[in-house]
Amino acid sequence: MDVPATWNVRRKRPELVGAADSRRRCRALAAPVDERDIAAVAVRALCEDGHAGAEYVLTGPQSLSQFEQVSAIGRVIGRSLRIEEMSPDEARRELLTIGPLVAVNMLLAAWAAAIGQPAHVTSTVEEITGAPAKTLLEWATDNAAEFRA
Repeated sequence: MDVPATWNVRRKRPELVGAADSRRRCRALAAPVDERDIAAVAVRALCEDGHAGAEYVLTGPQSLSQFEQVSAIGRVIGRSLRIEEMSPDEARRELLTIGPLVAVNMLLAAWAAAIGQPAHVTSTVEEITGAPAKTLLEWATDNAAEFRA
């Protein structure tokens, strides 16, 4: 699940990243897609006829703010999670530990552009697999042990 928040392993806490103002940042919306849904679509696209040359946009089923995403993780692990402000430069430094500069800058720009805009949500996962896309809450529930570690 591409949750636009990072789980800070060293500090064992979530941090939202990327905007200059926490009230605005928490309004950035995304439709996180579960990696298992991506895999299920890939299997169908690679193994079944009718997908050659097709391009699919995969999303999760809900447009959620970063605050809603972190809150869902908190609900699943049974505790309130504090969201800490990070400047774009701090976020960039933190994210560079897991990805290249070009990808980090693209991600930060996308989050900034998403403020106040509903995320694009597709039904592609269900159309291709026959099963609805998993929600962020389902993903968080299935991965709760990772957040408790």
